[in-house]
Amino acid sequence: MSISYNHVVLIGRLTRDPEIKFAASGTQIATFSLAVDRNIPSSNNDNTDFIRIVTFGKTAEFVGNYLSKGRLILVDGSLRINKWKTQEGESRSNAEVVASNIRFMETKAQAQNTGGFERTSVEEDVIGNAGNDEITFFGSESETTGDDIPF
Repeated sequence: MSISYNHVVLIGRLTRDPEIKFAASGTQIATFSLAVDRNIPSSNNDNTDFIRIVTFGKTAEFVGNYLSKGRLILVDGSLRINKWKTQEGESRSNAEVVASNIRFMETKAQAQNTGGFERTSVEEDVIGNAGNDEITFFGSESETTGDDIPF
């Protein structure tokens, strides 16, 4: 048996607001794309990759409530390759990152200055009551139970 390891860490900005769905079991699912710059040292050109991210459960709930287009975040998760066949029998595949942990990568003051997103009134209340400029985070190790705010 061989040893394998699947761990992905990305930092980038959301290209649009997250899309929220629910599975038949009632589990919340949030998907979004992350724009991640790729610096190629031998070239003067920087390229940007647009990577599909999917989250489930409490992480998806957080994404739906607090993330929006333009937010700079860190995504920690694993790579998943989806394979299927079309009705015509053609093989297709796509790659996505299943996020297990998401962190804000800018303070609330920095986020407000970039103008890349709009806060919801609930987020304004939560962040406004925090009383500091700390970077907030959410992920599997900090999940709460019940209806508590995740940070």
